[in-house]
Amino acid sequence: MSAKLVLQGIAVAAFMAMLHSGYSAREYLMYSKSIGRQDLSLPIEIVLECLVSLAIMTVALVISVGKLKPISYEAEMKRYSIDGVFSRPSFQAFNHRGRYLRPLVDQPAVTQYKVDVICDFCK
Repeated sequence: MSAKLVLQGIAVAAFMAMLHSGYSAREYLMYSKSIGRQDLSLPIEIVLECLVSLAIMTVALVISVGKLKPISYEAEMKRYSIDGVFSRPSFQAFNHRGRYLRPLVDQPAVTQYKVDVICDFCK
């Protein structure tokens, strides 16, 4: 068998142990309430079972994942050319606010209309 499959089996067994500790905690708390016990702290065995199974499951899953892919910008951009990046539709802005940000002197005939439109939004 491969090491990856063994580690995944260990992770599944640790997950089952974690489920068992949760079930044991629920049963213990229900029993404690039924007999009228005021101290509802969990026994150390249940807490240790949960923590040990969490640690084993985490280590097994981290080791079984394998080699991680690089997430740096340079590694991602090696796949694309600069022309392919800048020709995407998300970089093309056809409707923007630049015409409203120009000085009013540049467009004397249309300026009055655009100022009214901006003022209507301000109301």
